Formats: sequence, C-alpha cells, structure tokens
Amino acid sequence: MARTMDTLRILTGQEAIDAYRALSDENRREILHALRAKRMSTSELVEFLSAKDPKKEVKPQTVRYHIKELEKCKLVEQDGYEPAGNGESHIMQKMWRATAENVFLATGDMDGVVERASHDFDKTLDIVTKMQELGMVLESEEEIRTLADAFTQRDRLYMKGLEFAKENLREACELDPVLYVLFKQVLSIIRLNDSDYEQYWKVSRQITDMLREAYCRGKGKNPDVY
Repeated sequence: MARTMDTLRILTGQEAIDAYRALSDENRREILHALRAKRMSTSELVEFLSAKDPKKEVKPQTVRYHIKELEKCKLVEQDGYEPAGNGESHIMQKMWRATAENVFLATGDMDGVVERASHDFDKTLDIVTKMQELGMVLESEEEIRTLADAFTQRDRLYMKGLEFAKENLREACELDPVLYVLFKQVLSIIRLNDSDYEQYWKVSRQITDMLREAYCRGKGKNPDVY
C-alpha cells in the first residue's frame, strides 16, 4: 500500500544546496513534477518524458540516473513494488514518488552554492567539437575566438546580475526549488542595469547568430534544429 506523502518539507543547509543542484536539470524537474502527482515506475517515467518531447530519445538508464540523483537529495523515494505490464507480469518493478507535495529551500542557505565556471577558450573548443558532430562549421580560429569572447562576456554579465538576484531570493526566505532555479536565472538578467541588460541580449544574439550561421554552412546532420 502506498504511504501518505508529506504535505511540506523545508530543506536547509547542504540538503537545500544538493536539491538546487539536482533540479538544475530540466528532466529532473519534470520527473519531480510527475511524482508529486502520482506514484510511477521508471518505465512510466520514460513514457512520460517521451510524450513531453516525442523527437527526443529517452533511455531508461538515463531516467534511472535522474531518479537516483533526486533520491540522493531526498526529493523522491521508492514506494514499494508493483507488477510490470499492467499487472499481468510476474516481474516486479520499483515504484517512485515525491517525498512531499511541496518542498521549499531555505534561501538563506543557498550562498554556499558554487556557481558555474565562466566560458573560456578551451570550453568553447569543446562546444565547437559538439557543433561539428551536428554538422556545423566554424571557418577559422578567429571566429572561434570571437565566439569564446562572446560566451565569456555574457557569463560575466550574468554573474554580475546574479549578485542582485541572490539579494531578492534571500527575501523570500523559503522557496520551491523549481521556482528557485527559474527565478535565479530570470532575476540575474532583469536585475542588470539598462546598459548591461542591453549588452547581455546583444551578445546573446551574437552567439545565436554565429551558431546559426555555422549550422547553415554545414551539412545539417540534425534537421530538427531549424
């Protein structure tokens, strides 16, 4: 028999930080949302995520990994077993559920989160390698360096706004972890002053245009990009 789900959990200290990191991944946010609504097996979660984006292949091992990451920070837990295949199989499958209907982070404890490192030339080369696998083409080292500079400039602006965003988030005291991730990203941009805000979007457009041009030059191995 399924256990009763807690109505509310407030995560503090390292638990809050771990939950924030886990929910920085969109798939994990989707899984947590689904498991708040009902108990589900891994195979059901695979079907759920596949239905959200039919063009994207969702592998069971990937979903199992996401579940384990959510379980580590006590956002989800195993809740018994049920027969696979609509109850017609002798094979038993694990059932998962969220640990609480509502989970909040103590935002005052989030200052311990180590922010992502800024882009540099080496990291941009890693991006270029992935782009080439998709059939994108950057024509010269100068173009790659321009892209690296744009990534770095955008990251610096984001980090500048992040300090203001943290001030706002502390005022909330407690916040749903999914909303914390969203608000942190949005506030880091909208809290910039007018000049930095305009520059952020100018650089973002530059990056997007360069990536689009690189795609159009290439063979376009991934036709779903555009």
